[in-house]
Amino acid sequence: MSVLKFSNYNFKNNKNKYYIIAIIIIIVLILCLLYCFNSNFRNFITIYVFKKQVYQDNLTTISLNEGESSFVYSYDKYITVLNKNNLSTYNSSGNLVFENEVNISSPIYSSNNRFLAIGEKNGNQVYLISGSNIIWQGTIDGEISKINVNNNGYVSIIISGTSYHSIVVSYDAKGKELFKTYLSNTTAVDTDISNDNKYLSIAEIDYSGSLIKSMIKTISIEKAISDPTNSVIYTYTDEKNNLIIDIKYQNKNLLSCMYNNSIDLLNISQEENSTLINFENSCNFCDINLKNHFVTAANISSGFSSKISIDIYNTQNDSVSNYTFNGTIKSLYVYNEKIAINTGSEIHFIGSNGWLIKKYSSSNQINSITLGDNIAGVVYKDKVEIIQF
Repeated sequence: MSVLKFSNYNFKNNKNKYYIIAIIIIIVLILCLLYCFNSNFRNFITIYVFKKQVYQDNLTTISLNEGESSFVYSYDKYITVLNKNNLSTYNSSGNLVFENEVNISSPIYSSNNRFLAIGEKNGNQVYLISGSNIIWQGTIDGEISKINVNNNGYVSIIISGTSYHSIVVSYDAKGKELFKTYLSNTTAVDTDISNDNKYLSIAEIDYSGSLIKSMIKTISIEKAISDPTNSVIYTYTDEKNNLIIDIKYQNKNLLSCMYNNSIDLLNISQEENSTLINFENSCNFCDINLKNHFVTAANISSGFSSKISIDIYNTQNDSVSNYTFNGTIKSLYVYNEKIAINTGSEIHFIGSNGWLIKKYSSSNQINSITLGDNIAGVVYKDKVEIIQF
């Protein structure tokens, strides 16, 4: 009789354990679902449980010489400060890891992956930097008006100040000049080289007619090296009188094209163009330079309150992610898969999936932000505060 009672006790005890385990599993599943699909809950967990909120004056800093012109940039895992022709590079701990002398006083730059391309705006000096090394440097015939580097270190430069409207010169990652493209009747406003180094696209504007005409010319780099006159594989001309502003290659050789009132997607292989969004006055900021995404940001006023709505569009599958919070957006920055939204006293760092990565709070007005893959810098007059991801 006593054995039977003991067996019944074990059965009931095990049954209670199963109930407890099942309840724990259900609670965990509910929390996971809330984290994935409820942005308010996810942001609360990110800030207060994962401790992803950081504050001014509690971070590692880089000192700047107040009153002097210092230019601050990010690439890869580094922050660089250009001052008096000296390019100082710091790691995430704020330690000076290397210095390079560059003959640049008024910089224009582009960063991508582990590369920083920097040149003299309206001048002729250009450098490609990766890690601690100047990979190559060169002197341009003409004046540099814009510079772009792709994720493999291929560089394209728009040159003005010659007998042509624009010249576009392209280099490989070792600094070898690949070819030049001469534009006699149009002005180049942007360039980009595809991620596989096969294509150069040039955004051009024709001002000669009664209406401004925008077009995008795509060149086969392989053909341009051997046969420049027959290297153009596709030219798209916009018939809606839109003004082309920016272009950016995505995966699968899709080209995001930002106009003054819309964003289009150009399929180079299939020679097809589709409008992704007509924003006109519906957004305050937009940027197409995310990896396989573009972002729009709008200030939404309702009564006495104001909200910021961030929409992130995936160019590969047409999905849209949203991030909304209280405030008014002052500026927006993107790099690779990260977005920084500056409200003046706060910065929300979010991923291309719309999830909060980190929040920065300041008691002073935030001047500007520099953003890299694993690092960001909040720039003030006398210092740069370093944020690690």
